Amino acid sequence: MLNNMHSIINEEKIKEVLYSILTEEKVSRQEYSKVQFKLDELSSSLNETIKDLRKLDDAVPAGLKGTMNGKIASLSSALSGSQKTVEILKSKVKDLKRASFAQQVDEKTKK
Repeated sequence: MLNNMHSIINEEKIKEVLYSILTEEKVSRQEYSKVQFKLDELSSSLNETIKDLRKLDDAVPAGLKGTMNGKIASLSSALSGSQKTVEILKSKVKDLKRASFAQQVDEKTKK
């Protein structure tokens, strides 16, 4: 049971690893992988939420369209912005991981 608790990926751990990555501290492959996994999960969740929001928009009765259109548009815009931010972050983490471990391979071949 205790070992299982240590393998759970939580929000605080992801924040710590992201901070380490962004401040260019040494980060293990496993930590990079955990962050990439969580970012992929977040991206998928955002995609599903956007799909559900579109379904909600289509299902809103005509009498409520005027009231809800602005709010749904606002939510949609915020979700799209979040999705773009997550994609940028995923790309940066991937690039940093590649650069970090490519550098280690270069150093090993020079020795």
